[in-house]
Amino acid sequence: MTAAPPGTGPATTPRYRTTTGEPLVPAAGRRRRAADAHPVPPPSEPAGSLPAVLTLCVVAFLAARPPWWSFNYGAILAVIAIVLTGRLPRLGKLDVVALLTGGWAAASLLWSSRTDLTGPAAYRYISVCVLFVACRHVVRGRRDLLLVGWTYLGGCAVVAVEVATGARSQGQVLLFAERYGVDGKEVNVTAYTLAVGVALALVLAAAGAHRRLLRLAPLALIVLLGYAVLLTGSRGAAIGVLLGLVAALATRIAPRLTALTVAGFAAALIALVPFGLAPKAELLWLDGLYGRPTGDISGRLSIWPYALSTWSESPLAGSGAGVFIGTNPFEIGPHNLLLTVGNDLGLVGVALYFATMAGALVVTARTGRAGLLTACAFVGVMLPICLTGQWETSLAFWMALALVTVLPGIWGPRRPRGIAPRHAHTRRRRPTTVAPTITVAGRTVATGR
Repeated sequence: MTAAPPGTGPATTPRYRTTTGEPLVPAAGRRRRAADAHPVPPPSEPAGSLPAVLTLCVVAFLAARPPWWSFNYGAILAVIAIVLTGRLPRLGKLDVVALLTGGWAAASLLWSSRTDLTGPAAYRYISVCVLFVACRHVVRGRRDLLLVGWTYLGGCAVVAVEVATGARSQGQVLLFAERYGVDGKEVNVTAYTLAVGVALALVLAAAGAHRRLLRLAPLALIVLLGYAVLLTGSRGAAIGVLLGLVAALATRIAPRLTALTVAGFAAALIALVPFGLAPKAELLWLDGLYGRPTGDISGRLSIWPYALSTWSESPLAGSGAGVFIGTNPFEIGPHNLLLTVGNDLGLVGVALYFATMAGALVVTARTGRAGLLTACAFVGVMLPICLTGQWETSLAFWMALALVTVLPGIWGPRRPRGIAPRHAHTRRRRPTTVAPTITVAGRTVATGR
């Protein structure tokens, strides 16, 4: 019995089949079936990552409220966080350079004349380098970044409230000529920690750009942290916060010009200030801020030439980590990052240390305008502290630097303008061409395609 042509018989399921025996279905139906057969897997994080992230949150809170014993356990907690992930770190170039920095600090025990000073100092270098690698290994998504970052900001908020409460108890909430801090903590370290909080708040605002609350909350917290920095009376931290905010605003207006200006300005000051080539008038103006002039920026203009001369005695390898701070007649550190690392680790250590910092910022800046803004603001905040502070083995600084490098992984690779984002698992394939013939009542009939 011959089947009726399509459209003339009863409304039953047609018996048209391709030459391969499969029912002939519309292309849209084939795409739906293919999608049902291969569903898009939801984005997920590695199993066991949450305990590791929470371990880093402990480090973040300790870094925001730094008791001295936190230096002893920073590396241990970082290693525990790595172990809790259940996987080996995939070391990138930045991780390798950071670990080489810590290894070179440990190697300085071989030529140090004061191993009793070099041992603890080398351990602090190792701690911050291991923490840097741990943060980059454990923090793999927006949730992780927000947890660790907000834990640090929460600790900073507590410190800021303590500083403001101390000023209020003396009735001097708007008098910045006095210095207020937290009992048991060095006031400059407190100010530097709060300044890192300002830089990290900008990072979290960029990471939470998909939601208004997550974007605005860290920006609002900057007001509290900036006010507390002013109360501490730290010149470097106050200028750093101002420069960071100005750099962030300028990057939104002229990103490329701002990036070139910030990079050139930072490189010039890092090279000129410790070698005594910076204009003295500007340095004395800085010394007069807050109405506390000393004539030599609290001894820095005297110790910088001395630190430069001791570095010249062992330029390549340095005198050993921690030796200068414990043996110089001023009984303080050089209060300059280049001179501190140079005396501790020599030119080799300087190259490794600054390569880690520069590489992390370049990786972030190349992800787009938001990454460029974050990198420029971070440099602006940290530059005055690195020029005039003792900050080389700060857990807060190295943790924040590592979190900055996580942003490219959250945003994904940079795409050319005009190309829509596409997840790797949702790539559409062109449907297979349907066979050009069908079978009707046992006879093969061409479809006309």
